Order: sequence, then C-alpha cells, then structure tokens
Amino acid sequence: MKKLFFLLGSIFVLIPSVIAQTDLIVKDSLLYTYTKLYSLHSDSTLSLIDTGSSLCAIDSTYAVDKMGICLNETNKVRVNSRTNKLSTCLIDSVSFCGKIYRKVPCIVADLKGIFQKYAPDFVIGADILRDRTLVFNLSSKKLYPVRNKTIKKEAVKLTWKDCKRYPDVPLSFIIFEAKISGEDVCFAFDTGSRTNKLPINFHPSSPELIQRETANLSSKLKTKTLKCYKNITFQIEKKQYALDFFEGNYTYGLLNLEFLGGHSFILDYRKRNLVILPSEVL
Repeated sequence: MKKLFFLLGSIFVLIPSVIAQTDLIVKDSLLYTYTKLYSLHSDSTLSLIDTGSSLCAIDSTYAVDKMGICLNETNKVRVNSRTNKLSTCLIDSVSFCGKIYRKVPCIVADLKGIFQKYAPDFVIGADILRDRTLVFNLSSKKLYPVRNKTIKKEAVKLTWKDCKRYPDVPLSFIIFEAKISGEDVCFAFDTGSRTNKLPINFHPSSPELIQRETANLSSKLKTKTLKCYKNITFQIEKKQYALDFFEGNYTYGLLNLEFLGGHSFILDYRKRNLVILPSEVL
C-alpha cells in the first residue's frame, strides 16, 4: 500500500479493553487484522497493518458510506514536507488488538479506486503500531502485546535507525542501514508493500523484465513491465540475506514481509528493535 506519509504528531487517548489479542491474516505477502471503527456509525473491517504508513488511512467511499464521515469537513495537511497535501479526518475511536484509541487522525484516499482488489477499507499505520511492543505470531496467526520480555539468544534482534537522521524518510519509518556489494544503502521495513524494492538508481546486477501489477497514490493499479533483480545478497548488521528486488522510486529501498523468511517477529518502536524469532520460541 504505497505510499502514505505524515509528519505531524498525533494525540489520542488509549483505553484498555479485556481481550489483548487478535487474529492475524497473511494474504498476498501482506498482513491484515480486524479492527472496530466508531464514528457516526460503527463497523468491523479487515484492516491492513502497514509499517510503511506513518498515519492510519481510510478509503474515502467506506468513510462516507459505512462510517458516515462528511468529506467536506476533512482537513488538508502537508505531507512529507512537500507542497502537496492530503485530506485527513478524525475517527472517533479505533479498537485494535484489545485497546481502544480515541480521536485517531487518518488519511482519506480513494484506496479502492487506486489499489482495487488489494485495497483495504482501513490501514493501521505506525501512529498506532508504535504505542505497544507487539508480537506478530505467524505460526498461530495471532497478534498480541509482548508477554515475555526475555528474548531467546536464538532470536535475531535488529535495531533500526532514527528516521529523523534521513531528510527524505517520513516520520516513524523503520529504517535499516545495509550493504550491497560493499555499497551503503538504506531500507525501510514496510509490511504494506507487496514487493521488495531497491533505492532509486541503484543497479546491483543485470535485471530481468517481469510483468507485474503495480500502483501508488498517484497511479491506479495496472500491469507494467518492471525491472527485477534476482537473488540480491545484502547485509544488515552482521546478518546476510538474499531477496529478489524490483526497481525502486525512493532514496531508500523497501523490505516487505518476505524479508522475515516466514518467521514470527516482534516490533518494539520505543527501543527501535525488530526481533526475528526462531520457530521454537513461540
């Protein structure tokens, strides 16, 4: 789901509820869970979990038809220090993983018109994800707050960088410094991306041409011929990985869920840690 950037801090009240876990659904290399939204109306909907979105987002048609939101009352905000602005609204409350968040600001966009079959009604962005340390248990297909803060030595703990160090990177993005063939690059860990992407103008090998569906906020979903770089080895901290990458559009690349190799993981925004868990830990 690309690409929703937001550089204003948001304030909302957190209200605990009883059940502190939710189902986790993996589809098309993306993560989903159910959220309950309250505005003029209320609705439970399958929502995309997107670490590549600084703010939550809602489909404009869904906002009007299901939630009763008046789009004439949306506010335009500057996005990523650029001249363009996106509409935002306030959702009265969002119930996510056993907790209720009040007055949640959301980007309003024509998600269904742009991303079509891949578009959710609602996107859970970093504004909510950063509130708690969360376990994404891909074995049990459950999402819940961390219960045991002791990390087994078999786990791989990667510490991401403060995104404020990079002027082109939006707020709350998970940024890893990496090396490809000795060259320094940056990657954003983006659970809202269906593909892995290289930084713009970075060409580590000869690409293959592949037909693939692609979309972003300025271009509707369509099949295009894309350059794909196969089995590219890269290093983050002391660990090496190999993935297929498509040509990218930003100064930083994107790592999607494939980066984890099917392992469960923990996201800790406060310590800026991504912990990749071996199967036997959970």
